[in-house]
This record gives sequence, C-alpha cells and structure tokens, in this order.
Amino acid sequence: MTQTNWELIHDAASGSSTAKRSLDAVMKRAWPAVYAYIRASGRRSEEATELTQAFLCDVFLARRLLDKADESRGRFRTLLLGAVRNHLADVHRRATAAIRKPKEGLIALDAHESPLGTASAASSSPERAFNTRYVAELIRSASDRLHRELEAEGMPETWEIFRVRVLHAAFQGEAPPYEAIAARLGLTKGACAVRLLIAKRRFATILMEELRATITDPADLSNEVTDLLSLLNAE
Repeated sequence: MTQTNWELIHDAASGSSTAKRSLDAVMKRAWPAVYAYIRASGRRSEEATELTQAFLCDVFLARRLLDKADESRGRFRTLLLGAVRNHLADVHRRATAAIRKPKEGLIALDAHESPLGTASAASSSPERAFNTRYVAELIRSASDRLHRELEAEGMPETWEIFRVRVLHAAFQGEAPPYEAIAARLGLTKGACAVRLLIAKRRFATILMEELRATITDPADLSNEVTDLLSLLNAE
C-alpha cells in the first residue's frame, strides 16, 4: 500500500469489511508526523505521546476525520496538519479555561491577549516538524519498496549503494566515497556509479507512483516533489 493512498483512506471511512484494517494502517502512517508536530510545539515526550493518542481517538475515530478527506480538495497531509493544529488549540483552550474560570465566575480577558498564547507563536516550528516527518515517512515507504524489489531481483549491492549514497547522506550526514563502497562490495568505482543511477531511476519511478496515488492536483504534486527534493538535498 502506498503512503496515505486515497483508496486506503476511502476504504477506512467506508464501513466495509476491510475498513478497520485500512483505518489502522492510515493511523499508523499518520502517527509519526502528528507526534512530531506535537513534540515540536513544546511538549515533553510522554505528554506528546498522550496527546497524539488522544488526537487519534478524539479526531480520527470519534469525529471521523477521514469522512472529510476528499482528493479533489487537496492533499491529505493538509487536512491532517489542520486537524492536529486545531486539536492542540482546543486542548490549550480547555486548559486555559479551567485555569481562568474561578468559582465566582469568569474573569475579563485583556483585549490584546491571545487565547493560544505561546502555542500560536511556535506554530511554524511544529509545522516544519510535521511536514519533514510526513515527507520522511513517504520516502521511507518508497525506499522499502525499492529494497524489496532489488533484493527479489538479486541486486542487493545496488540497494546498498543507494542506501549509503542517497538515504544515509540525506538523513544521517555525509555519504562514504565511491572508493570505500566499491572496495567493500568488490566492485569498481564505475560499476557503483552505474548501479546508483539505476537505483535512483527506479526510486524516482516508485516515488511518483506513490505520489500520484495520494495526489490528484498537478500543483499539489509539484509542491510535494519540491518538499521531497528539499529533504533529500538538505544539508
């Protein structure tokens, strides 16, 4: 299944015999990005975990978030991001109301005081954390598929070259030189370069297939590709 595939999302909201399995899959895939957003908003790990679980229960399940998912209205990522942002605002609002509502009644608020407090000011950082993790999960999904395909075709060295030269470089830091990889795998430097090109082309094809399964608007597709390239090319 592709990341947040629209067929998977629609099935999760359909009430079919496979709906629960699809819903579990969508929630599992959404969890890392939702957690990253909440964690980056200033919550400790334990609190972020509890809030993420509450979001999945209260919004995904109780409010049936997936009923609102519609590919004609844009990316599922946008719907998910807006939902978690609103959920945190609701949590903050309830907590603030409990603190500010004494037994004798409500107290007047200053006209310039924001009900969101510091959560609003920090919204850009949580959004970056959400988008980075969401895109990273999409890349992971495509990479897993590439790995399975190359292993099945008897090309484990090709996968290893792609893993260290592309994935490791993108997420862990500087990639080892071709000379070191070639010596370890018993290949020439030129052979490593050719295999990497093959793997990159296959990966690009897989990634576009997964993106087209989740996005219908060409503009959204272009934006998603830009996000993916930005993450893979990040210093």
